[in-house]
Amino acid sequence: MLKVHSAPLVKPNPQFGKELVYWLGPAGDHSIPFRQALDEITSIIAHAKPSALDLPLYEEGEDFVEGELHFGDDIVSVYYEYSLGYLLLGSSDASALGEIEFLTRAITKVA
Repeated sequence: MLKVHSAPLVKPNPQFGKELVYWLGPAGDHSIPFRQALDEITSIIAHAKPSALDLPLYEEGEDFVEGELHFGDDIVSVYYEYSLGYLLLGSSDASALGEIEFLTRAITKVA
């Protein structure tokens, strides 16, 4: 279950075109399970399309982490940071992000 502070929405992003943000915890909380959340998201969306997560190896004290989420033929940028407590999925394809948001609704709870 992804416990978020506000419902994820697809919005414009100047770097990627569109973004889908999951606010998973308070700023500076290094106990936020970003990697676990990404594993859950990947597992759920893999039921709809072949999906794979590509992140750098875990480093103690990591922050500002970038990677990729392969969702069918789409490559979605992944970024998370403990400093602000959010996980961002970015793409120029709003429909891919919309589909991911729709598929993850069942495991997303606004707390």
